[in-house]
Amino acid sequence: MLEAGAEPYRTEEAVERAGRGFRCGEIQVFVTPPGLFVSIEGPGGHETGVRRVRSRATDLGRLSSLNSVARAAERGDLSPQECIQAIAGMQQAPPPYGLGTDLLAGAVASSAYAWFIGATHLEAGLAALGGVFTILMRRRPAGRFAGRFFLLAASGFAVGLVGIAGSALWHQSAGEIVAGGLVVLVPGLALTGVLRDLLAGDFLSAAAGGLEVLTVAGALAAGAALAVAAGIALGWN
Repeated sequence: MLEAGAEPYRTEEAVERAGRGFRCGEIQVFVTPPGLFVSIEGPGGHETGVRRVRSRATDLGRLSSLNSVARAAERGDLSPQECIQAIAGMQQAPPPYGLGTDLLAGAVASSAYAWFIGATHLEAGLAALGGVFTILMRRRPAGRFAGRFFLLAASGFAVGLVGIAGSALWHQSAGEIVAGGLVVLVPGLALTGVLRDLLAGDFLSAAAGGLEVLTVAGALAAGAALAVAAGIALGWN
């Protein structure tokens, strides 16, 4: 669930539901964005497990399916082996949407946001082009977080080049173009989870999630700023 973008509290609830359904006895779960700890104490003894999460993305369809599995386990409809098989099937399943659908969705979202903040038709079209670049970058395997950081910076750089080109060639506002092109990568869902953790008093999860949000935003901003600075230095503004 963490790999699919779930908040720590939602992951804790899902593990506790499954534990109740499997009659594991007393179960304690502690989840942070980088991983989770699970401790089970029952008639057979005491066991503790740790699982590190190294890659994360946002997949709401997969989250919904995982929640359904946890609820079915809580009701007793699924055995532990059936749950493992269901989760393995989700991991091996191909993406629900193809590249064309993803590119179209990114272009529409970017242009719509650009219009929302007052962009002209041409600026919205250039923002849509930036959105296409960000989707192409997002679909590339990034590996660990360092690789993801450089992919995000490269996305910001590509969108920044589109913005500075629009400013130099057609005298459009680079700000609206860049903002629209990058909106599909803004970690809004993660930020919402951070705020929820703060309000609930889960300060460790909030701190870890907040640092990740700041790092993502910083990578996007650094890439875009580098492109704009390069364009200005070359006299493209």
